[in-house]
Amino acid sequence: MTAIKRYTDEMIDAWVAAGHWCPERTVDYWRRNAQSRPDAGALADAQSAYTWSEAMRAVDGIAAGLVAAGVPRDGVLLAQGPNSALFVLFRLACEEAGVIPAFLHAGFRRAEIDAVAEKVDPAGAVIGADGRFDALGLYRDLRGRLPGMSQLFSIERNSQGLPSIAEFAQGPALPGIRDRRIRPYEMTGIVTSSGTTGLPKCIEYSCWPRLASGRVYIERLKITERDVVLSCLPFSTGGGDMQFHTTAQAGARFIVLPQFSPESACAMIERERVTGAVVVPTMIARILQLPGLGGHDLSSLRWVTSGGGMLPYDIGARFEQATGAKIIQGYGLMDYGALASHGVDDPREMRLRSNGLLLPGTELQVLDEHQRPLPPGATGEICARGPHCNGGYIGDPSGVRAAWRDGYFHTGDLGHLTSDGFLVLEGRSKDIIIRGGQNISAPEVEMILCRHPAVADAALVAVPDQEMGERACAFVVLRPGATLDFGAMVEFMKSQEVAAWKIPERLEIIAEFPMTAAGNKVDKRGLGASLQRSTRPVT
Repeated sequence: MTAIKRYTDEMIDAWVAAGHWCPERTVDYWRRNAQSRPDAGALADAQSAYTWSEAMRAVDGIAAGLVAAGVPRDGVLLAQGPNSALFVLFRLACEEAGVIPAFLHAGFRRAEIDAVAEKVDPAGAVIGADGRFDALGLYRDLRGRLPGMSQLFSIERNSQGLPSIAEFAQGPALPGIRDRRIRPYEMTGIVTSSGTTGLPKCIEYSCWPRLASGRVYIERLKITERDVVLSCLPFSTGGGDMQFHTTAQAGARFIVLPQFSPESACAMIERERVTGAVVVPTMIARILQLPGLGGHDLSSLRWVTSGGGMLPYDIGARFEQATGAKIIQGYGLMDYGALASHGVDDPREMRLRSNGLLLPGTELQVLDEHQRPLPPGATGEICARGPHCNGGYIGDPSGVRAAWRDGYFHTGDLGHLTSDGFLVLEGRSKDIIIRGGQNISAPEVEMILCRHPAVADAALVAVPDQEMGERACAFVVLRPGATLDFGAMVEFMKSQEVAAWKIPERLEIIAEFPMTAAGNKVDKRGLGASLQRSTRPVT
């Protein structure tokens, strides 16, 4: 049994009694749909599609294959590769086989993978096709160095002699496997942070808080069995993981995108008649830059959820005008889970200017620098607890103590609550540039820059400076055919009547932003490093 130590019996009992948690696992909802709607569409990617009954036959075959291959109960399998329907089925099969998948970002290489392996002591690994590096060679080397790591599997059929999840999916179920199934309320997975502040953390995930959050999304987004939901995010992220637990509870069809591009996302929406899509702000900005956007039929799209940061108002408004879909902003963290979300019936201005209402059962405090609670409207650090929270960090007790203080998770994010209970995210506490003692909020300046008609997206990064301590550099992605120079940017910022110290003192035009390993946030560390390598003076 792999219990999550941070969940006390008192916490679990309270969440169950309040109706937030119930004993069903995610795979139980898939099996229920297979019994009630066996021939309805359940799951698809770019190459394959499954009905509910086909999906569950595959899940049972994969679970049997993992057990027959000798993966122990509670054994951890590292899992790395692009999104695919088979990865979804593998994840479900792990619940049946009592195996714990640890999803690694596609961008992780030896340093990050070694760090994760040291913490979770894997029994094996599942490798997806990725032509960007020799994944098989890396994992074979890792297996040779870890005595407990005996199994290597590929997702797809392969010519390397590895047993594959695809082959297991075609096999028979294994009688007597029920004793191995994940039980309430054990750990069901591990998600790894993208490592933007160092080597990745390994976060204990359980399906029960994720299912609880999913039921809120179903209610607020009005998801039914007639809906088709597309996830553009990697499974290794919190947002990508969330829809895995949500759609089956409503009987909705789940579509996964192997790798995001504006063209592939729009093509999938058009082909599958997608009604809801899960993205991050940068993806919305990139879709708006697509030259052929008007040539895609996106009329089926009802809503698009945006998380991972505050979406600039003007980008959200332009997207709604271009597609007819509603922007639904939310707020959550990989390390914690979901905290807030909007619904399709919320007023447009609130949907575009805030991150929604708290999820039921969530207790939230906004604290000042002295850890004192602040009233509505005052900005401070967002701290939360409740039934939607994940576990702790594996192999990092000091990290758990630092993040969870006085029973609350300290997010490191700044924000405030409005008088009517909407949460407004204002950026990371570390996303503040201090210029000569004056604070510059990077998200605030980015949103102002995005009002400029030439700007598709913007990121503000600190430049070390001997005189001022830090100065601000604006990285800007332009809209197709547009131009912008430093002088024009300064004049525009002045026209917005902002304080002089908030005006960026350097402008860099860039074709597209580098992303973190998770693929869901702009890699500001990478942008800053590019400035450190540059010999150009501050403008």
